[in-house]
Amino acid sequence: MRPALHRTILFSGSALLFLSQSCLASDFGSLGLIKVPTARMAVDGELRATISREEVADTYNISYQATPWLEATFRYSIFNPRNYSYSADSLRDRSYEAKARLIRERVWMPEVAVGVRDILGTGVWEGEYAVASKELGLFDVSIGMGWGRLASRNAFRNPLRIVDQAFDLRPGRREPGGKFGGESRSKSYFRGSAAWFGGARYHLRRWPLQLIAEYNSDDYAREVGFKTIKKPSPWNFGVEWRPQSNMTIAASWLHGSSFGLRFSSTLDTKSTPKQKRSRGIYSSAEPRSLSGAPENLDLSSWYDRLLYDAERSGLRLNKAAIDSETAEVTLEIENAGYALTADAVHKALSLSEVHLSRKIKSVKVALREQDQRAPTIRYRRQQPQTVVKRSKSAPLRKAYPNSREAIEILPSSHIELPSNQTDYRYPFISFGADLSTRMQLMDPDAPLAKQLYAKLSARVSIAPHLNLWGVYGQDIYNDFTTDRVSNSRIQKVRSDVNYYLTEGESGIDQLFLEYRNSLSKSFHYRTYAGILEGMYAGMGGEILYEPHARRWAIGATLNGLQQRGFEKNFELLEYSTVTGFVSLYYASPWYNVDIAVHAGRYLARDKGATFEARRTFDNGFSIGGFFTRTDLPADLFGEGSFDKGLYFKIPFNGIFPGNSKSSYAAIIRPLERDGGRRLEDFSGSLWFVRRNVRYDALARNAHRMVP
Repeated sequence: MRPALHRTILFSGSALLFLSQSCLASDFGSLGLIKVPTARMAVDGELRATISREEVADTYNISYQATPWLEATFRYSIFNPRNYSYSADSLRDRSYEAKARLIRERVWMPEVAVGVRDILGTGVWEGEYAVASKELGLFDVSIGMGWGRLASRNAFRNPLRIVDQAFDLRPGRREPGGKFGGESRSKSYFRGSAAWFGGARYHLRRWPLQLIAEYNSDDYAREVGFKTIKKPSPWNFGVEWRPQSNMTIAASWLHGSSFGLRFSSTLDTKSTPKQKRSRGIYSSAEPRSLSGAPENLDLSSWYDRLLYDAERSGLRLNKAAIDSETAEVTLEIENAGYALTADAVHKALSLSEVHLSRKIKSVKVALREQDQRAPTIRYRRQQPQTVVKRSKSAPLRKAYPNSREAIEILPSSHIELPSNQTDYRYPFISFGADLSTRMQLMDPDAPLAKQLYAKLSARVSIAPHLNLWGVYGQDIYNDFTTDRVSNSRIQKVRSDVNYYLTEGESGIDQLFLEYRNSLSKSFHYRTYAGILEGMYAGMGGEILYEPHARRWAIGATLNGLQQRGFEKNFELLEYSTVTGFVSLYYASPWYNVDIAVHAGRYLARDKGATFEARRTFDNGFSIGGFFTRTDLPADLFGEGSFDKGLYFKIPFNGIFPGNSKSSYAAIIRPLERDGGRRLEDFSGSLWFVRRNVRYDALARNAHRMVP
């Protein structure tokens, strides 16, 4: 995995512990019994972390309910985890699983799903299944048919031979994922002999306990061959305890010979955040003694009063214009403190209701996002149409127009001749300091390497749109090593990362100038130069064409780069390169999934394309996956065959009180290789950074904007 920056290592654990609904995971992370799968699906948008420990293997799983009918799991397995001397097994394996629901459960119909274990990789867990589940009173019964490892006990001839005789034969298991792993083993899906598996879960009425019994059709021939276990029994038994609705602890009796433990916890990523109140303030409309307004503030000016309240409410008011003919005011606003842009608009419009004359018929909020133009929101101010008396004791309720009528989302606008403008003083300096971590997962020699460091950051606003950014990391604890030397046969553009984490355990992470602006309503760009990330310095730029109210966009990135010295100071190494990409983006109407394709030249000078898909919810949570195929053959790329990984971002707004734009983001890669690698955060990122101000995201939350 690429070392990722973390605000706090404790956050992910506490988030998974307290924020979700259901846990019915198997030892493989996907919903199931103990070792065998069921047809059950979790709540849409549920993220689940599962750890299971036993004699055969310790497995670490991250599962996600990507859609209501599709579950995806990423798995890391440590075989012979207790290092028994009599076992010859020393494998550390990474794999993926997917399960899709075909039929929903009804009164007389079971829920039916199909799935594939070990889609990519070594194929050590390779297996496919079709399974049906049905609730019968307090029992949840599942019966399935398996292939691959799930057909290694009491197997029978494949019934799919009726469709095609080719299903009778299964390719050899020697290298199902290709010589270097990572390749699809689709030629073996649902082929060869089949076998039955199944089991049941029984829920105790009075206690948060469930009893499980299952018949496992996997005979563990591989692990028996390595002498990790003796010939196992097909029967497994377990008990699950749910101390909280989002957490499960399970104990099981496995293979007829050993105990197993499992811990599973979930996070509901889909829930829409409640509209939080800002920190209470006395408005500048109050007397100066209450509002605390400074003496130089002109309380007779509506703009000065609005500016003072906006700055204390997490908004940045740049300028305004009044059109006396249409009785319309335009405010240029930047969102500095709200996770949802709609909530920032709501606050701006609420403040305008306080400070603008009732003669003003409409208010336009011209949004700005990180110094670039964004859509404009028009709010039609109207007097209450009706007054409804709720009860004798309750106050009168005013009925305002429907939000669809009151709010209109327009293309971005620019105030050419402002009637009022905020005089910002440049340069302006802001500082930050917090504890962060870098982690590296799934290295065969060190499955969890980590660093705790103090991250010191600074931003110097030199002029409008122009900023100097700096980040320095001061090491506190570090257990990274360079014991495992990269065997890469191409330029080591990423695989030498551990040298940067040992020789440069403290050093400059970033120090660069950046200019952001918009050329027009639809063209946005940024240019930058300096130390761009931990491993590279250079200069470059990115441009994005994003037409209003369209689901597609196109962008381009060009960078000239020089590799940095390992000590992360101002030293540069000899290797230099130019990277460039053309990117296509599509905001699909299906489950808020954004799709992107980046084609071009990578850090190791290989050429190809990166495909990525991210599902982002209105609460700011985002999760997705990507893979890159270039002109590098698998034998040059090395283990893994091609670059791939997972991306996720967890917003802090739903965790802590108050409004916050802060979040925790990370990329998980099963391997740190050199092929198909791009510059981090400086290649095709404008589209995703601007997601909160896209038309589809704003339109979906228009009801939250009405004051």
